[in-house]
Amino acid sequence: MQFSTAAILAFSFFAGAAMAQDVGEPCTPDGAGDVGCANTASVNGGNAYIFICNGEEFVLFADCASPFGCKTEGPKNAVCF
Repeated sequence: MQFSTAAILAFSFFAGAAMAQDVGEPCTPDGAGDVGCANTASVNGGNAYIFICNGEEFVLFADCASPFGCKTEGPKNAVCF
């Protein structure tokens, strides 16, 4: 039971770390491929979008069709729905 709780907390921390960044923010080379979801009024008409770390900075990866239509599925995968 303790292991699964620790694993969930660790996963939540890393997912939150990726999601706390946004387009144009710096990222580290070891974070290349990390993705996140965001909803910024000045990007994609206020709809959600996926951003990805290219090893230097976070860049826009995909536009989603609704303001809340993005979900991360681990640090290397995000989907629009």
